Amino acid sequence: MRAVLQRVVQASVEVNGQQISKIKRGLCVLIGLSVDDTTADLDYMVKKLLSVRVFDSHTAHVDAPASLPTESTADAVEEPNRMWAKSVVDIGGEILCVSQFTLYGQVIKGSKPDFHLSMKSTQSKDMYHDFLARLRKAYKSDRIKDGEFGAMMLVNIANDGPVTLELDSRKFEYVPVCSKTNPAVAKAMKTAALAEAAALKKAKAQGSKSAPVSSETTKTNTPSESPSPSPDTPEPLSHGLNQTIEAIKDVRLNSEESK
Repeated sequence: MRAVLQRVVQASVEVNGQQISKIKRGLCVLIGLSVDDTTADLDYMVKKLLSVRVFDSHTAHVDAPASLPTESTADAVEEPNRMWAKSVVDIGGEILCVSQFTLYGQVIKGSKPDFHLSMKSTQSKDMYHDFLARLRKAYKSDRIKDGEFGAMMLVNIANDGPVTLELDSRKFEYVPVCSKTNPAVAKAMKTAALAEAAALKKAKAQGSKSAPVSSETTKTNTPSESPSPSPDTPEPLSHGLNQTIEAIKDVRLNSEESK
């Protein structure tokens, strides 16, 4: 699950020329759902949105009454303003959520975006509304506003700062690169493995030719007396690594030429 969070002084959503939602100071959040998102991702994003500190320490609570300066307040020493000190909950701000399936768009080949990682509309609609329900339950329901799911919306955002953060419930998960995720890299890895095997075979053949064993003086090498490798003998590990790099370069070059 992904979210683009923006600190705003106001934001609104229009559909067919009609304004359907509006907030004042708070957060405008674009929400994207992926094909494998679960309720755990929803809970992660609810907690993160309500706790992330993007407001300054001098940002007043939206419900605080405007107070007139007095002699005591005029003489008081004002504390320095601290950035990143308060969350939206701390200031009682509003949150405008807008569904945004394009957050999972990819442009790997050609110029047309691909959205296969985005959750299908039927399933994502239910999960998106589940997310809103959880967000309202964790905060104040009247301060959570929404656009219109699946509609063409005009989103007006008055970004304050500007301050924009990208949040991802799976951001720190490691996804291994293998044949299941990237066939091109898998092919490069296979090429490197074959090259490494050939290098090992060549090194063994060169070693057997250049180091004949005398029948009169056969000596067993101890660990401290291990012969140093010949300068002409390739190192299998580094050789394989170089082959991997070159193979991946060839894959990328061929991909660019095909475009």
